[in-house]
Amino acid sequence: MKIILAGSTGFIGREVLEQCLQTSSITAIIALSRRDLPLSASNNSKLKVVIMDDFLCYPESVLIEIKGAEACIWCLGKAWMPDNDSARKVCIDYTIAAAKAFTPSSPSDDGNCKKFRFIYLSGGAAERDQTRSLLFKQDYRRIRGQVENELLAHTKKHQESFETYIMRPGLVLAKETSLRDLIRSLGPSIRVDKLASVMVRAALSGSKSQIYENAAINE
Repeated sequence: MKIILAGSTGFIGREVLEQCLQTSSITAIIALSRRDLPLSASNNSKLKVVIMDDFLCYPESVLIEIKGAEACIWCLGKAWMPDNDSARKVCIDYTIAAAKAFTPSSPSDDGNCKKFRFIYLSGGAAERDQTRSLLFKQDYRRIRGQVENELLAHTKKHQESFETYIMRPGLVLAKETSLRDLIRSLGPSIRVDKLASVMVRAALSGSKSQIYENAAINE
């Protein structure tokens, strides 16, 4: 299986990439990135890094590279972005541009139109209700919720060819548990390797659940 990965230089994306490289059923990985990845990863024959100058634009050269991919794991973004304009561009514009670019427009070579799987890394605090009053980080939480709304709307519009799985983790902890992590884990949390494994599994096999809250990811 060929997959696309965005955000592979981040804390969660690095773990997703590592698990993809170790998964035998994933035979090709196209990592969309603004810069080259560390040599330890780039030297793997399954991985090809495609340098993106602009995540709003998918020129023919990029479309050729991703041709035949069946899923994308989208980890691009940050847990907190104080500038709303930048947040909207990265969270909403980049994500929706990718979803549109990856949605199959015609049947595959065997005559079937396979559904493309888009696994989106959101957050447990994202708020889809754009009118709800929030106590903290209200603008950013609404922006993250708007992404979910637009992805679900895109999926509904292209339900024969595109499906979305949204991950809404709590605090993401390192694999190596420290005292600091133990204190943090008193609230909703998930280890990064567990989160990555659920995202990879969704990319490979899909799921009956479209939205994964933290508790479901931890199961």
